[in-house]
Amino acid sequence: MCDDAPVIARLAGRLGSARLSGRLSSGRHARLRRAGGTALVLTALLATGPSLSGRGGNDDANDVVVKAAFLLNFVKFTTWPAIKSDARLSMCVVGDEPLIMTLADTVRGQSAGDHPIEVRRAPDRSTWPSCQVLYVGDGETRHATEAVSGVRTAPVLTVSDVGGFAHAGIIELYVEGRRMRFAINVDAAGRSGLHLSSRLLALARIVRDDRTQ
Repeated sequence: MCDDAPVIARLAGRLGSARLSGRLSSGRHARLRRAGGTALVLTALLATGPSLSGRGGNDDANDVVVKAAFLLNFVKFTTWPAIKSDARLSMCVVGDEPLIMTLADTVRGQSAGDHPIEVRRAPDRSTWPSCQVLYVGDGETRHATEAVSGVRTAPVLTVSDVGGFAHAGIIELYVEGRRMRFAINVDAAGRSGLHLSSRLLALARIVRDDRTQ
């Protein structure tokens, strides 16, 4: 599900205006614009993207831009086993209002293959199996546990920045050296019937149910 060109321009534009412990240099901004595919955008985010601030206020708001960019890229590198042709791909968010607003703006007009992408709040766990992506915000530990158990074998890409999430869920976002990174539990992805691109896996810290590689 990698239709890259609109995503490249949109992510480059948004990241170019973000202030996360200082703006992107003009060289880094140019490299994002020149990237020939979504894989290169994600690589740029990991290797040369802006540092995360953790200082609060506007800086925290801008940090959400990076998180939204990662989530959109995860969609581009995931294949779901059964989505009806032209059906919407739902990215559901639990417990992170700033991310909901930023993510909705990031994916506006975007699609994954033939599927327009939508963002919606999902406070009711009974709706979670109808999501293609389920993101649980930091501070929602109880909901993160519920998400893992509730959609364990459903084709739902579970993502969270709750610490240790990747030991049961599929993707965990974490900060290392003031850069956002991600870990993928390949066993959890397999149980869900999702296919994650080898290009995405190559950029991740790989986790299995009983160990980390």
